Amino acid sequence: MPRRPQSAWPVLPQLRRRWLLGALLAGGMLGWLARADAVGTTRTAQRTRVGRRPEQSTMPVALSPFIDHLIPADDVSPAASALGVAQQVWSEAGSTLEGQILVERVCQWLDRYGEGFASLDHSEREVLVRWMSQAPWESPQRRFFHLIREQAFTHYYTQAAALNGFPFDRPPQPMGFALD
Repeated sequence: MPRRPQSAWPVLPQLRRRWLLGALLAGGMLGWLARADAVGTTRTAQRTRVGRRPEQSTMPVALSPFIDHLIPADDVSPAASALGVAQQVWSEAGSTLEGQILVERVCQWLDRYGEGFASLDHSEREVLVRWMSQAPWESPQRRFFHLIREQAFTHYYTQAAALNGFPFDRPPQPMGFALD
């Protein structure tokens, strides 16, 4: 009886190979089912909202304190909440279903800490906000941070009251940065 040549790779017993193959196939099938369920859920949600603007719910409680943490009051200019920036940001974010869901979910996440984000002291808020700014991009908290920061600064600095203390009395745009 001729001997089989020795291979450099270890040979698994037949039972283990079959088990591994079955596990790989089952894992692939479960992944396919999960993707199919996610697509079906998304299509159902889209069908229920086709042609309609998302319902405007109430602004999340944590949104205004979050924006005030980004743009606090100082000796010369008011805080963002005094200029109604949070309401403007909520209106803009709530104009799409994705924006509304993102803001609501992350604000719920913020309110899980302590008695809510508004009740945290400055150092505790700073830890959360700093983590959000450095979290992986795939996380909703990071996307929320960048979206809200951009919108808040845009809405804040286009108002004349926010420009107190600056050597000019109008927003620098749309004329660019060449100020007279």
